[in-house]
Amino acid sequence: MSRDISFIAELIQQKESIQIEFVGDYKVPQIMKVICSFLNTQGGWVLVGFDGKEFKNISEGIENKVSELKNLIVDQIFPQPLVDIRCEQYKNQNVLLINVIKGSRQPYTYEKKYFVRSGKQTQEATADEISLLLRTSNEYASTWEKQTAIDATLEDLVQKEIEVTINEANKIGRGRSLPNDIPGFLNYFQLVDMSLIRNGSIVLFGKDPIKFISQCQIRITVMPHGKTGSRFDDTVLIEDNLFAAFNRIQEYFTRNLPMISEFKHDKWDRTNREKYPMDALDEAILNAMVHRDYADISGDITINIYPDKMEIINSGEIPPDIISGKNKIKEHHSVLRNPTIAHMFYLRGKIEKLGRGLSLIKDRFIEYGLKVPEWTSQSGYTTLTLYGSSKPIDVNERMFTFLKKLKVGEQFSREDFERFFEGSISEKTARNDISKLLEGEWVERLGEGPATKYFRTNKELPEITG
Repeated sequence: MSRDISFIAELIQQKESIQIEFVGDYKVPQIMKVICSFLNTQGGWVLVGFDGKEFKNISEGIENKVSELKNLIVDQIFPQPLVDIRCEQYKNQNVLLINVIKGSRQPYTYEKKYFVRSGKQTQEATADEISLLLRTSNEYASTWEKQTAIDATLEDLVQKEIEVTINEANKIGRGRSLPNDIPGFLNYFQLVDMSLIRNGSIVLFGKDPIKFISQCQIRITVMPHGKTGSRFDDTVLIEDNLFAAFNRIQEYFTRNLPMISEFKHDKWDRTNREKYPMDALDEAILNAMVHRDYADISGDITINIYPDKMEIINSGEIPPDIISGKNKIKEHHSVLRNPTIAHMFYLRGKIEKLGRGLSLIKDRFIEYGLKVPEWTSQSGYTTLTLYGSSKPIDVNERMFTFLKKLKVGEQFSREDFERFFEGSISEKTARNDISKLLEGEWVERLGEGPATKYFRTNKELPEITG
């Protein structure tokens, strides 16, 4: 089951709330009002094509519906919000999954009206609620990224980087209704106020951000002998703006991270792959950049590269309602510590699946057959540990004994597996054992359904681990 399918199942199970709304039919005004209300309240998820009881058929022109909503949000909701819309399939039904990030520039309007959530209802805001939203907007204006960078001017910003952001936003349809001149663009997002340059501008576009903000550093350190080693092979200190820094990190990974050569049990040819899935690394770096606590003057982003793993450390802790343990990601709504910085990455096309970055990282490592990443938060910092080693497959004595009696190419069924142990194991145990043997490529599947068979490959016998 894909992550998106399981997420939709989780939404349906939770039912409608202040952050979840089901819209059965594709009714644009209703959908737009709900989006606006989420922007003005706590953000949330809109599921279009399910009315809370049954699915509705909204499949006709589904991709056009996605494009239409994206354009309408840009044209009719002000100021421009962070909203992600995508078509998903659930139980053979097409639905629209909409993620609305709580607005950082409240209040937001649709058709010149304000909407808010009250419980699980969307309603037009009263005069008192509008007044409260206006006061809340002032609260957001005092966040770190909106504070003034002392003595900074427009000359301290990389004009080309801002122009690229404007052009990319226009290219992918996110720049409609945005100013196309640099001062107007920066003013629109409150990155500049009159002649005052905000911290967010320096972090995103600064020529020399460290001149104004000492914590604008990213450190990459190679530790060839692990944490206990006393020697570093390489240390790179990056003090560029975020876009330039992101490009430099990508280049460093491409140039320096090793390739892994593997022989499959049934092939003579060697296959090469990256030690880590690069798109997951990109997502991990983006997460650290977007979610770090820039107000911590002693904090930076640290990337430690060990022989068998990598650590990405940033200031700021992950909220406890997002991850339990070290890698069980709860279904959650994205909370942005730096909403304007996130919005700029969104306009540049760097962030696509808002609120789903952690799941993407975890899923890609699982697809690579690597050990599941782990997140830990402590003393104001978050550490993401990415493993370059394969996920161990627990092979018990029962599985080993069965494999040992099989000849290469010999076929068997699940029932044969059970009979081999003379009824001492259940069907569920047999399925679990065979699933692990498949994962370890000691057996392969033949056919589907009741006629499914398996055959022994030529891969060497495993070691007993459990």
